[in-house]
Amino acid sequence: MYADLHIHTTCSDGSFSPSTVLHHAIKNDLSIISITDHDSVDGVAVSIIEGEKSGIEVIPGIEVSATVETGEVHLLGYFIDYTNEALLKELRRIQDIRMNRLSVMVSKLKNLSIEIDLNELIEYASASSIGRLHLAHFLKKKGVVGSVYEAFEKYIGSGKPAYEKVNALSPKDGIKLISSAGGVPVFAHPGLTMRDDLISDMIQSGLRGLEVYHSSHSDEDTYRYFKMAKDNGLLITGGSDCHGDRKLNISMGRVKLPIQFVDRLRENSK
Repeated sequence: MYADLHIHTTCSDGSFSPSTVLHHAIKNDLSIISITDHDSVDGVAVSIIEGEKSGIEVIPGIEVSATVETGEVHLLGYFIDYTNEALLKELRRIQDIRMNRLSVMVSKLKNLSIEIDLNELIEYASASSIGRLHLAHFLKKKGVVGSVYEAFEKYIGSGKPAYEKVNALSPKDGIKLISSAGGVPVFAHPGLTMRDDLISDMIQSGLRGLEVYHSSHSDEDTYRYFKMAKDNGLLITGGSDCHGDRKLNISMGRVKLPIQFVDRLRENSK
C-alpha cells in the first residue's frame, strides 16, 4: 500500500479534475492521496466524495505560498479542517493577492512588448487560485514562448524581468495558518527550494515535517532530508507534485510513500 501526498487539481494549477485525479490514483495503485492545491481547498470535499466511491482515502490538504527575501517557499498542510472559517477567509485574501500579482506580471510583460489580455488569461485559468504556471501555459498557447520552461527561464521565473513576489504570508504565518486549522505543517520540496537555512527557524515556529520524497529530489537530497527529519524529530512525507498535463514529466505515483509514514502523520494530526 502506497500514498502520494502532493497532488494538484483544476482548483489551482493542475489540469486534472478531482474525478480524473482519482482515476489516475487507481491506475497507479495508490491507496491514499492528498489534494494539496495552491492556496485553495476548493477541490478537497469533492475529492473525498470521489475517493469514497473509488475506495481511496483522500487526506484534506493544501500548499500554502510563503514569501522570503529570495522569492517563495511552500508549506504543505495535512489533515486540515477545510471548512474552517478563519482559514477560508485568509485563503480568499491570498487569492486576491495572487490575482493582483498576476496583473502586475501582465503589466511587466506589456513593458517588454508582450501584449496579454488579463481577462482572457483569467478565463483560460478557470481556477480560484491562479499562479505562474497558468501564465506560462497561456504564453505558450499565444505563441510567445515555445515551452513552459522557456516562459519561466525568460520571463516569469524568480529574478526574471516579469517576475513578481506573492507577498502574502511569512513562513511563520503560513505555519500558524495551517496549525490553526488543525493541520500538520510540512516544508514542501526543500531540495527544490534550496533554503535549508530557514528550517531551524521554521521548526521553532511549529514546523512538524519535511517532504523528504519528491519528484525533484535526487538520491542525495532524499538521504539528506531523511536524516535531517530524523535528527530533528520531524515527520517524513512525500509526493509526486503532480499537476496533470501541465507538468508532463511528473506523473501521479512517481513518488510512492510507504503507508507507515502516513500512519505517523495521521497519529500526529490528532
